[in-house]
Formats: sequence, structure tokens, C-alpha cells
Amino acid sequence: MWMVTRAATALLITASACSSGGALPVQPGVGDLDKTGLEGTARRGPIQPVCRDGALCDAPLQASFTLQRAGRVGVRFASDTLGRFLVYTGPGAYVVVPDEPIGIGLQMPAVMVGAEGMTHVDLMFDTGIR
Repeated sequence: MWMVTRAATALLITASACSSGGALPVQPGVGDLDKTGLEGTARRGPIQPVCRDGALCDAPLQASFTLQRAGRVGVRFASDTLGRFLVYTGPGAYVVVPDEPIGIGLQMPAVMVGAEGMTHVDLMFDTGIR
């Protein structure tokens, strides 16, 4: 299982502590199995005014985000070109705040990081295209 985690992490994105001032690659290690955080995808859609059966109506989103709790920035992270992300953080409730506006309105999805292991979440941002 560790090899799968390592390969998946290598394909995923970067994360950094806010105080570091820059993005640092997520490095898998022996202790990663007991860490908590989020892993998943970020997507945007619709990407065209009319969605047809059998055609994709959303797309991966490559963007930078912060996880915030009680209005305080906790961790910065980014999704890759396929929309995948991985970020380690403590258990609890957070909001995901994009660094740049995405689509319509201020979209800040609420997420819950579980008490054990990584929590999977798929983030969807509405482009407003109709």
C-alpha cells in the first residue's frame, strides 16, 4: 500500500505551511500512514452552454487554495493539471478558499477532515456558463 501512496503522491500537488512563504512538494514518508488531511479533485463546470449526453460538461481545475478555520488560514495547497490535490492538516471543519475567483460568486466549499487518515473530497466550482 505504501508504494501506491508514494506513486499517487508523486503525481499529486504541492502543499506548504502558510508560514513557509512558498509551496513545498509533499514528500511521502514512513509516518504518513498516521497523518490526516484531504485528498481529492477540484473541477469546474459547466464548460459549455449546452451539455450533451456522453460529452464532458466539466473539467479539471488547476488552482491554488487555502484551508481556513474560523477565518484563519491553516494550510495552502494547489491542485495539479488533472485537478488532483493532497494536503495534510489536522482533523476538523474547514472552508476551501480559492486564491483567485473561480466562476460565479464567492465559492468557499466547506469540508470536514476526519480524525484518522486521509479524507477524500471532490470540489466542484460553478463557472456560471449556461
